[in-house]
Amino acid sequence: MINTCIARIARLGQSAFWGLLIVACCGCLSPWLGSKDDQSENEVAAVEELFQSEDRPKLVRDATVSMGMHPVKLEAIAIVNGLAGTGGIPEPSPQRDAILSELKTRNVNDPNQFLDSNQSAMVSVEAFLPAGVQKDDPIDLYVRISTRSTATSIRGGWLMPARLQEVRLLNNQLRSSDMLAMGTGPILIRSAYEAGDETALIREGVIPSGGRSTKSRSIGLIIRPAFQHAFISAQIANDINRRFFFFDGTSRRGIANAKEDDFIELSIHPTYRRNIPRLMSVVQSIAIKDTMDARHERIKDLTARLTEPSTAAAAALQLEAIGDDGAVPLKVAATVADPEIRFYAAEALAYLDQVDAIDPLVELVKTEPAFRYRALLALSILEHRLAAEGLRELMDESSVETRYGAFRNLRERPDRELLVPGTEMAEGYSFFHVASKAEPLVVVSTLRFAEIVVFGGPVPIRPPKYLMAGSGIMVRGDDQGKLRISRFQPGKPDTRSVSQATVGGLIKGIADVGGNYSDVVEVLRLAKEQGDLEARFAIDPLPKTLRTYHRETESESEDGNFEELGPSDIDPPVGSGKKESWWKF
Repeated sequence: MINTCIARIARLGQSAFWGLLIVACCGCLSPWLGSKDDQSENEVAAVEELFQSEDRPKLVRDATVSMGMHPVKLEAIAIVNGLAGTGGIPEPSPQRDAILSELKTRNVNDPNQFLDSNQSAMVSVEAFLPAGVQKDDPIDLYVRISTRSTATSIRGGWLMPARLQEVRLLNNQLRSSDMLAMGTGPILIRSAYEAGDETALIREGVIPSGGRSTKSRSIGLIIRPAFQHAFISAQIANDINRRFFFFDGTSRRGIANAKEDDFIELSIHPTYRRNIPRLMSVVQSIAIKDTMDARHERIKDLTARLTEPSTAAAAALQLEAIGDDGAVPLKVAATVADPEIRFYAAEALAYLDQVDAIDPLVELVKTEPAFRYRALLALSILEHRLAAEGLRELMDESSVETRYGAFRNLRERPDRELLVPGTEMAEGYSFFHVASKAEPLVVVSTLRFAEIVVFGGPVPIRPPKYLMAGSGIMVRGDDQGKLRISRFQPGKPDTRSVSQATVGGLIKGIADVGGNYSDVVEVLRLAKEQGDLEARFAIDPLPKTLRTYHRETESESEDGNFEELGPSDIDPPVGSGKKESWWKF
């Protein structure tokens, strides 16, 4: 018993260890000379001594490391059906056997015949669960034809329900987790948004938000070995809960739960639901066993550090971790001339729900590409009307990524249907027409949302002499300046429609002949390449997340300088020759 107690107490730190060892030698830890209450009191005293020593952990990060902050890769073998004769027969394999078993559970009459049909293809599906994902949160799916299948294309295909699991190599054997996500939906094929002759372009695709997480992923803090003790774990959890709490029904509940002496589980605070890495950073910047006098001294010190660009980021995080008491120096710093200091202060103010953050963040989105992604994100979490007006103002900027970035962040607000009303198309994608004072712009998305967004307009389409998409859709102009859209499919009757010569009319016409999102994206891209779409056209022009701000020099130029993308004016540029993985994460 003595050895066990000493082993646990030793993790408190050297000074506390020697203090308690003296107590133990006096007999207080002996089962004959002391009670459990005496032992508990001595351990509390040792913890108190540790918190008074020079070696004490001052911030949560000094005593903990984060847990659960990395994405988890999920995999599945599944079936795509609805193909126009481009399916193939999967060769005998464990994957084929698994698919056959799955088909039997879905009451398919003849699973082998269904699987070997030229309308079906066996595919591999990948997805990623981000940190802190909650049950039913949407995730993107990445689909490619299995190497064990003779299928040639998944154009026009629909992914049947797929059960995604985490797969790991343990003890030289592949082990699968329980189902962590379920996915299904129509595939946006790569050739729709990428030009080229590579066979991979028709063998791979993406389903934006086609998956749903079936479980929530927890995040938390692992107590460092030197501080693993129930009293310390409880103290840290209490310090976190004084700063972060929310109301669960009728009761107030903190986000931290000290599950063990070496682990604290964290719930996701609503303010940080779209920026969980920042929640973790702020939590780890909270002071341990803080007092009013110590807090005042710390605010004074952090105010001084906030005036230096090299220390402003860490100082702003710690002031945000203090809460409302830390807002005053942040408000002052948000008005200074230095853009770096101004950004760090305004960003922290946004997460403190302070309207003083809005004007500096809007200005920094316009002028500093290095801060654009984080500034837009910070604006989106502010539910004030002025924040929505600021994002709406940014959609008048000439910068493509600024306009679309502002739009996407407006879409995340709870009042999005009033701010950016759109049209839900029958095939599961959305069309938005947004007023903008800047030149016309057409954006299509392959990430998170299946959507077409038109800024300004209505944007005209010059009636083409001939435009043929790979899915059998043909677009031609008529004598009246309208678009005649036809669709030809093997074994099915031809369908035709007539529409106005605008982007909106083209989308409606393609939907009328049964075309899906992949068809719309491909036709728009081809129209731009042929010169029939004169407006600027961009694919996923979102602000970059990993830009660097260079002090005392010009800020990083915008990667999305779309005027320099070549004749097609498409991002990514046609023929860019990029060799990285076809999907982005």
